[in-house]
Amino acid sequence: MRKRWAMVACLLAAGVAAAEPARLRLCTSDSPFYPYTMPDGSGLFQRRLQALASSLGLVLEQRVAPRARCLQYTRTGEADALIGIFTPERLAWLAYPMREGGQPDTARGLGTARFVLYRRVGTAVQWDGQRLTGLGALPLGVHFGYAYGARLADLQVAVDDRATTAGQLMAKLERGRVGAVLMQQEQAQQLLANGPQQGSGRIEALEPAFGTLTFYVIVTRDFQRRHGDLVERLWAAAR
Repeated sequence: MRKRWAMVACLLAAGVAAAEPARLRLCTSDSPFYPYTMPDGSGLFQRRLQALASSLGLVLEQRVAPRARCLQYTRTGEADALIGIFTPERLAWLAYPMREGGQPDTARGLGTARFVLYRRVGTAVQWDGQRLTGLGALPLGVHFGYAYGARLADLQVAVDDRATTAGQLMAKLERGRVGAVLMQQEQAQQLLANGPQQGSGRIEALEPAFGTLTFYVIVTRDFQRRHGDLVERLWAAAR
C-alpha cells in the first residue's frame, strides 16, 4: 500500500511540475533607454513583451544589470533573453526570428527606434547619410555596451564608447570631449529638453538620420532548444 501511495505521490508531483508555466528570464540594462527599456520595467518594449508573454502563458522574470553583463549572463545561463538589435556575431549563442537568406525577420520584431547624430552648433562636423566628416582629432561618442550594426564600423572614425549612460554621453559632447554623438532620438530629445543642456542651443541634430533599427526579443540557444514552439509563437505574436 505504501509503495502504491508513493507512486501516486510521484505521479502527482510530476503532473504539477509539468503544469508549471515556462519562465523567461529577461535581462535589461540598468541604464535607461528611454522610452523603450527602463530599469523599472516600464519601457515600451518591455511592456509589449510582458503582454505577449502573458497571452502565451509565459512567465516573464525581469532582472537588471549593466548591458555587457546582461550579455554575459546569456552566455553563462543566468539569463534567457535580451531586447536588442541584430548582430551576426551573437548568433553563436543567441537566436533571433529569422527569414530565408540568414537575415532577421523585421516583421517579428518588437518595434523600431530612430538613431541620430548630434554635434555642437558651429562645429565643422557634417553628415551626408554616408560619410561623417569634420571630427578633426575628436572621436565619435557612442553608448558603452550598445550595438549599432555594421554601419558604425563603415564610418571608419575613432570611437569613444566609455560613456555608460546617455547623460554622460551628451555631457561629453557639451564639453567638447567628442566631436559628435550617436544617440536614440527620443532619448536625446528628452535630455535636451530636461537636462543641463536645456535651452542652451549649443547642440543640434544632423539629418538624415543615421538609421532606424529594429529591436527583437533575443533568446539563448539553450532556451530555444527547450521551448522551441513557445519561442516561435512569441515571435509570431509580435507581428
